[in-house]
Amino acid sequence: MTQLAKLNFRISRLRFQMRGMQSDIRLLSNAGLDCANAAARLARMQAELLALIAEREALACPA
Repeated sequence: MTQLAKLNFRISRLRFQMRGMQSDIRLLSNAGLDCANAAARLARMQAELLALIAEREALACPA
């Protein structure tokens, strides 16, 4: 598997996990429960996603 394919796989897996986390946050919020930990985890996942996308762009378009 090429480096670009690996990055695309990691990005798609992370997006899938983020959708699940967003659903969990919605459920916790609707139930009136604390979702601070889940929200913090989602923020870390978003930062990781941005880093992976930047890495993919750098790999796809070498300067």
